[in-house]
Amino acid sequence: MNDVKETFRSEARNNPDKFFPTAVLRDYGYHRKQCSETGRYFWTTDDDRDICGDVEVIGEYEFLNDDFNTPEWSYTDVWEAFASFFESRGYTNVDRYPVTARWRDDADFVAASIYDFQPHVVNGDAEPPANPLVIPQYCLRFNDIENVGVTMSHTTGFTMIGQHAFDDEDTWDQDKYFRDLLDWFLTDVGISRDDLILHEDVWSGGGNLGPCIEFFAGGLELANQVYMLYEINGGERQEIPIKVLDMGLGHERVAWFASNEPTLYHATFPETLRRAQNSVDHAVDQDVLDAFIPYAARLNADEVDDIDDAWRTVADLLDADPSALRGELKPFTDLVSVVEHTRTLLIALSDGALPSNVRGGHNLRVILRRCFNIIRA
Repeated sequence: MNDVKETFRSEARNNPDKFFPTAVLRDYGYHRKQCSETGRYFWTTDDDRDICGDVEVIGEYEFLNDDFNTPEWSYTDVWEAFASFFESRGYTNVDRYPVTARWRDDADFVAASIYDFQPHVVNGDAEPPANPLVIPQYCLRFNDIENVGVTMSHTTGFTMIGQHAFDDEDTWDQDKYFRDLLDWFLTDVGISRDDLILHEDVWSGGGNLGPCIEFFAGGLELANQVYMLYEINGGERQEIPIKVLDMGLGHERVAWFASNEPTLYHATFPETLRRAQNSVDHAVDQDVLDAFIPYAARLNADEVDDIDDAWRTVADLLDADPSALRGELKPFTDLVSVVEHTRTLLIALSDGALPSNVRGGHNLRVILRRCFNIIRA
C-alpha cells in the first residue's frame, strides 16, 4: 500500500494538472511553489512566500498574533454558516450518524465523516442519503490523548464537517467541489487569498487512494479535500467506478481560527471550561499560558522525535526552565483533559458505547480512568 501511495505521490507531483484543480487555482491568482524547508508543493498568491503553511515549518500559530478579519463566530456559528452557504450551492444538509459504527466490521467508532458511507455507498451497493451532501459528523480518535491540553489543538472527540459527493464519470466535477470550499473560506470565513495556502498531497485509507488539497491559514490546517479516485487491489492502483468527494473540515479548528479565543478548547466549550476553572483551587498563571500558546504546536508528541527536547526548545523561547514551565501549565492541561474527555464520553455513551476491556470500549475506559486519576491527584 505504501509503495503504491509513494508511486502515486510522485506521479501527482510530476503531473499536477491531471490530478489537482489547477485551472481553478490559477483562475484565483494562485501559483505553484515548492517549500524550501520540506520540499512539499503548495499554491499561494504571495510572490514572496517560499515556505508552506504548516505549523511544523512556521513554528507557531501565527493566526493568534495577526488580524485575519474573521467574523468572530461561536462554535455553533461555524456549522450554521457552512450549512447555509453549501445549501445555496446545491448541497443537502444531513444529520450526523452515531459515533458507534455498527454498520462496519472493521471499526468500532466513526473516525471521519466518510466512515458514514463506507463501504456500502462508496462501493455502489447503497444510495447516499443525498448527493452532494454536507454533514456535521462527530468523530472519535484516540491516538492523540497525550496531546490534549498541550498543543492547544488536539482532542479525542471532534466534529468533522464533511462535504461529500458520489458520482460517475459524467457527473464528477472536481473543479466545482473545490471552488465551493475555496469560496467559503475566502468569503464567509474571510481569509484573504494571500493568507490561505493550499497544499498538494495524496491520501490513502480503507483501500482507497486519491489526490487531495489541504487548506492552511496562519499555521493551522483547517480542511482537507480528498478526491477518492482509486482503489488498491493486489498491490496495484485501479480506477473506481464511483468518484468520491471526501472533504473533512475541522469544526473546532475553524471555530478557534474565527474567534478571539486563546485556545481551541475555549472556542469549543467556553462555558463548561469557565465553570470547571471556577470549581478548582489550582489555576494556571495566565501570563505564562498566553506566552506559551503560540508555540504549543511544537509539542505534538506524534511529530517530534524527542518530546523532552521539544519542551526545552519551547522553554528557551520563553526564557523559562523546562520543568518549571511544565509544572506551571499542568493545572490547565489537566483541567482541559477532564473537560474534553468528558465530552467524548458523554457523546459515546449516549450513542450506545460503554467503557470496557475490549476493542473500542477499552479506549473509553482509558480516558475515563485518566479523568479519575487527574481528579484524584
